[in-house]
Amino acid sequence: MKKNLPILVGVSQSTIRPGSGDDSLSAARFMAGCARQAAMDAGAMELLDQVDAVHVVNILSEAMRDPPAEVAATLGIRPVLSEYTAIGGNSPQWLVNRVADNLVSGRSRLALLTGCEVMCSAARTRGARLDPAAVIAALETPMVGDTRLGSHPVEIDHRADLPVRVYPIIENALRARLGLSVEQQRMALGRFAESYSRVAADNPYAWFPIERSAAEAVEPSRDNRMVSFPYTKYFNAVINVDQAAAVLMTTTGTARTLGIPEDRWVYLHGGQDAHDIWFVSHRPELAESPAIAACVGDALGQAGIGLDEVSLFDLYSCFPCMPRLSQQTLGISPEDPRPMTLTGGLPYFGGPGSNYSMHAIAEAVSGCRDDPGAFALVTANGWYCTKHSAGVYSAAPPARPWSRIASDRFQAALNLPQPLEIDAEPTGSLIVEGYTVWHDREGRPETGILCGRTADGKRAWANTRPGDQDVLAAMMVEEWIGRTGRIVGRDGKINRIEF
Repeated sequence: MKKNLPILVGVSQSTIRPGSGDDSLSAARFMAGCARQAAMDAGAMELLDQVDAVHVVNILSEAMRDPPAEVAATLGIRPVLSEYTAIGGNSPQWLVNRVADNLVSGRSRLALLTGCEVMCSAARTRGARLDPAAVIAALETPMVGDTRLGSHPVEIDHRADLPVRVYPIIENALRARLGLSVEQQRMALGRFAESYSRVAADNPYAWFPIERSAAEAVEPSRDNRMVSFPYTKYFNAVINVDQAAAVLMTTTGTARTLGIPEDRWVYLHGGQDAHDIWFVSHRPELAESPAIAACVGDALGQAGIGLDEVSLFDLYSCFPCMPRLSQQTLGISPEDPRPMTLTGGLPYFGGPGSNYSMHAIAEAVSGCRDDPGAFALVTANGWYCTKHSAGVYSAAPPARPWSRIASDRFQAALNLPQPLEIDAEPTGSLIVEGYTVWHDREGRPETGILCGRTADGKRAWANTRPGDQDVLAAMMVEEWIGRTGRIVGRDGKINRIEF
């Protein structure tokens, strides 16, 4: 038996719903509690005394000077290595891959990975609102990973600056790419809601353990307002949660030395990280992801298996387009009977900021323990289908030692398309390639946000003119991809379009 294989030996999750927990919940205490549960899951609370590396996923809901140090102090441990990640839902799987490299190279011996959000309790008890700038300003420790902002200035000018507005644009581009009508898209979204919420309904850690019907999810209502076409509220990742998770990682040799039972071991068979063309504006195809195909393919190659041998999936699901785009990219049929989520997905399980996929990893570990011959695939995504990580897990020992191409070298070798040039101040015609209709808090159509190609093939953005309600209504019932509009002027930095 090889002594230097990276393994996950302890996992834990915690969800504290309103009225059932501590109204003064702190992020550090929340994560420390999960760390203790992970040690118990590994079979020995005293394991935490042996932790020499603490890795914390980025937190948006509480300003902290040094999150890893605060977690360590709460646990009463003194790690040699402490890391805090950049913002991005890819971070948990990215950390697992990174920590595996560290363990095999001897940089650390026993690592704690943890993260959380306390958005719900912060809003309830402190009236705190999401303010990433204030959180970053309070930070006194550097972040690891790619810290670049995910939005281009021209995108920000046109309100394509938040996941709730950008992913619907990708969704509509995906609809056209798949050749679906608007009604067929609604049916696909309904199937997503039914299948994912069904998993969430059986998950004790889900924020909304409720099974939703297709009709309930797609039809706007008082409790399910339209947010950004075609997504109602029930299709949006829910960040207003109190959820935490933790993972303990080590090597097979260290696990034996520490007396961790082998029935707790789950091996990382493969893992890789990559990013697509960074800004959405520069991507020639809005509903493609060469990076997902590349990092999943590499992770499976390391494991020596194909997708047909995977029985447990968690394809990142911040919005319905992401798992469907991943399936299309990887060649997984929409009719494939294998569930594509282990948790229930971010709209139903909950979307604790950057840390969601640590919950998926914890579920993968549990699933692999229950079925030692099974393989699990977890994908994770940051920004706007931008940063990607993949991991392949099994309780069965791998046939080969842990070895992967360093992620920076892997990225450098990735064959991405030539980026489009952006025209910030276009004139003339614009052929629509992606769009959404943003709604106000009462669910009324407010603004059309569109991106497309100019006559000379450049990328450009535009918003509909104020008061163009007939156009907004038409955009939600007719296919608008491929339509040609005309830029009719500028309102400050905003290009205005009419049809």
